[in-house]
Amino acid sequence: MADNRNVAPVAADGALRIVAVHDEASLDDFVALPWAVHARHPLWVPPLRAQDKALLTPGKHPFWNAARRELFLAVRGNEIAGRIAAIVDDNHNAYARERCGVFGFFECRNDRPAAHALFAAARDWLAGQGMNFMRGPINPSTNYTCGMLVDGFDCPPAIMMPWNPPYYAELAESWHLRKEQDLFAYLIERERLDLPQWLRDEVARIKAEGRFTRRISSRATLAEDIRIMLDLYRESWAQNWGFTPLSPAEADELVGELKTYLQPDFFVLFFHRGIPAAGMVALPDFNPLLKRLNGRIGITAPWHFWKARKEMQGSYRIILFGIKPEFRLMGLPLLLLDYMLEQAAAHPDFKRVEGSWVLEDNTAIDDLIEDFSGRITKRYRLYRRDIAEQV
Repeated sequence: MADNRNVAPVAADGALRIVAVHDEASLDDFVALPWAVHARHPLWVPPLRAQDKALLTPGKHPFWNAARRELFLAVRGNEIAGRIAAIVDDNHNAYARERCGVFGFFECRNDRPAAHALFAAARDWLAGQGMNFMRGPINPSTNYTCGMLVDGFDCPPAIMMPWNPPYYAELAESWHLRKEQDLFAYLIERERLDLPQWLRDEVARIKAEGRFTRRISSRATLAEDIRIMLDLYRESWAQNWGFTPLSPAEADELVGELKTYLQPDFFVLFFHRGIPAAGMVALPDFNPLLKRLNGRIGITAPWHFWKARKEMQGSYRIILFGIKPEFRLMGLPLLLLDYMLEQAAAHPDFKRVEGSWVLEDNTAIDDLIEDFSGRITKRYRLYRRDIAEQV
C-alpha cells in the first residue's frame, strides 16, 4: 500500500478513508486497482499499465495541457476498495460553453459506502474548481474511453471500449447519478450480411452517379490520411452531444498510435471534386492479445502475439466515422458502410465488425446501421449530477 497521507475519515465507517493521490506509489496503486477488482472475470481486458499511467500523468500526455485533475483512492483497512478521477477539461468547457466537471477512471469493489465516498470526493473537488455539474464516466474526454456498461455484460468488449460488472450502475444510481446519454455498440456479423434489395439498388444508384472518388489508405499515405480523417471527424461531430475537439498535440499523439495498429484496407476516404468529404476507420480487435499481455509488454510479447493471432483474426471495430455536414444527404453514409461490407467479402477470415460508439439520439446513423444488418449488443451510459444537488 502507498503512503496514506491526506486521508480523511468518511461517514460513520471509521475503517473507510479517502486518499488523494499525490505520489508515485499511490499512482501505481491507482493504475493497478483494476486487476484486484476484475482479474477473475473472463471478459475483462487488462489495459497496458504504462499507457494508462502516461495518460493519467500531466506533462506526459498532451490532454493535460488544457486540463487538470485530482485522483482519489478509497481505502478500507489495508485494502484499496475503489478509485476515481475528478477532471476539469478547459478545452471542452470553452467549446461547449458549460462548466462541466468530469468523473472518470472509476473502478470499485461491490462496496456502496466506498463508491459513494469516491463520488462525493470528486464532486467536492469539482465544486472547488467552480464547476456546475459532474458527468461521467469519461476517461478523460469523449475522445478516449467513456461510458459505464449497463447492458450486454455477456458480450466481450471491443478494442478501446470499457467493461465493468453489472453492480457498477447500482453504485452510481444509488448515489443519485442520473442518465444523461446512452451510447450504443452495434455488431455486424458475416452470417447476417443480407441487405434488402432496395438498399442494394440505392447503393448502386449512388455509385453510378460518380460524384465521389474514394481512396483506400496505404502505408505510404497513412499519416496524411489519419490527419484528414481527424479533420473530418472534427467537422462532422462538431454539433454532436458531448463532443470535444482534439488539441493539435492530442491529434499528433493519436496519429502516432494509429499508425502502429491500423490495417490500411479497412481505412477509406471519400472525396468530392478533390475535397475530403467522408471517411471511416476500422481497427483490428487486439483485445485477445491484450488479455495475454496482462498489462505489460515484455520480451515475450511476440510469442503472445503469435498465440493470439487466430483469436484476433477477422474481428474489427469502427473507431472513426465522419461525414462533412454538407455531404450528408448525398448518400455517403451508404457508401461508407458498403465499403465495409465490400472488405468483409474480400477477406475470407472476416467474422464481425463492431460500430461503437453511437449516440442513442443519433437516430439517422442508428437506423442506417440497422439497415445494414447491425444489431445493438452493448449499451454504455453517461451519468450526470448537479454539483449543488443535496439528497
